Amino acid sequence: MGVNSTEVAYGFGQMGSILHTGGGAAITSDTSLIAAAHDAIPVGAAFVALTFIEDSVFQSDGGLIAENEKHFISTEGTSLGIDANGGLIVDTVVFPAGVTIYGRWNHIKLASGKLIAYMGY
Repeated sequence: MGVNSTEVAYGFGQMGSILHTGGGAAITSDTSLIAAAHDAIPVGAAFVALTFIEDSVFQSDGGLIAENEKHFISTEGTSLGIDANGGLIVDTVVFPAGVTIYGRWNHIKLASGKLIAYMGY
């Protein structure tokens, strides 16, 4: 029936995952840093899905940086894209445990909570 597709794997976060906890250091998809340890991750990789395993809140400054703020929710910039309130997340928004959001983010830092960030291309 099916042939394994790297296109599907890259698009759905099957390139790896990272557990991130609130109050810890930020995580980044900077491929120059990742490539040293994981040469299978292509240039242009990003976090494509975030699954919250505890109720979580992003840092208000630099908490969730989208690859393109016009298309994905972010704590940075001002969107003129699809979101009426600018695509911004403030530090009062709580993402409940069990929720998964999809997009393309390059930098993540939680104020509180825990999530799993999935790498994709």
